[in-house]
Amino acid sequence: MKSFLLLLPVAVILVAQTPLVAQTPAAAPKKAVIQKAALTQTNFKESGSPSAPITVELYTDYECPACREFYLSTLPLLTNDFVKTGKVRLLHRDYPLPQHQFTKLATRYANAAGQIGKYDVVAHQIFESQPDWDQNGNIDVQVAKVLSPAEMEKVRNLVKTDSNLDDSVAKDQAMGAQDRLNQTPTLVIVYKGKRETIGGLLSYTILKSYLDKKLEQ
Repeated sequence: MKSFLLLLPVAVILVAQTPLVAQTPAAAPKKAVIQKAALTQTNFKESGSPSAPITVELYTDYECPACREFYLSTLPLLTNDFVKTGKVRLLHRDYPLPQHQFTKLATRYANAAGQIGKYDVVAHQIFESQPDWDQNGNIDVQVAKVLSPAEMEKVRNLVKTDSNLDDSVAKDQAMGAQDRLNQTPTLVIVYKGKRETIGGLLSYTILKSYLDKKLEQ
C-alpha cells in the first residue's frame, strides 16, 4: 500500500507517501445534535442512523492488508462508539485495486451475501481469511465456513449470474474517482455538507479524537 504523511486537526500521523489535503469546515456556533434514532439500513452496506450528524464512507479492497487491519481492529471500535450510539452513519464502499487479482471475486461474494442478508458475516470472513485465499483465490471455501449449505448455494448462483453486483462496485469506484482516491483504506468524512478525505491506515485513537472534535463544533 502507498503510505504518506497526513496532517489532521487533532494530531500529526505518519502513515505515509502520498499527501491528501483535507478541507476543514468552519466551526458551527452550536454543538452538533446527535439524533438517537432507531438504527436502520437502506442497503446492506450501510449502518447507523440516517440522521447521524456525521457520515463515514469507508473505501476498502478485500485483498488489501491495511484494509484487513482496519476492518478487524478499528472498525469494531468505531461501530460500538459511534455507529451504534447514533453519532455516525457508516457506508461501506468497494474500491478494488487493479494490482489485486482476486479482489473483484471477493467483492462479488460479499455483495452476493448482502443480497441474502449476510453481508456483515461474509465481509468479515473474507477479510479475516485473507491470508488463506489471496494466493490462490479460493474464496468460496472460506465463505462456505460461515454460511449454511442453502445460503451458500444462493450466494454461488448470484456470484455467477447477477450483473448488479458489478454495477454496485462501478458506482463506488466512480464516487472514489470524485473523491480522488489513490489508496485503500480511505475514509471520507461527511459533515455539514463538507467531504474530507483521509487515506491510509488510521489508528482508532486518532480517528476517535478527530470525530469527537467534529461533534463538538
